[in-house]
Amino acid sequence: MEEADRMMCEKCMAINDANAEFCRRCGEPLPQNAPMPEPQQQDITHYRPSAELPEPPRNALDELMHLGIGRLIEFGIRFGFVLAIAEVIALVVIVIIVIVVTVVLTLLGIGIGNLLLGNLTSLGRV
Repeated sequence: MEEADRMMCEKCMAINDANAEFCRRCGEPLPQNAPMPEPQQQDITHYRPSAELPEPPRNALDELMHLGIGRLIEFGIRFGFVLAIAEVIALVVIVIIVIVVTVVLTLLGIGIGNLLLGNLTSLGRV
């Protein structure tokens, strides 16, 4: 359908056939032989970047993408060192947890064994 075969409703802006008497969307009577308005072009020539606006913040990926090979190797070494320290700390924490659990279970086992064998003494006796 060509543009000459269409018209726009002034109330709801719906596109209708040129020979329609009423708008297909809102039912408003359409003016006969009214041409469809030309689309308006926006003038964007006055939009220019402002010197007042700061540069947007860069994220870590942007920083890595702009590093030279020497700085990239330095970053890799530092990151590896930090990762190694984190792994050692995690290992120490796991060992401490295993030791505490082992001690608690051992004491619990000794207590249960003494209870079953009748070797527990009362807390009041010294």
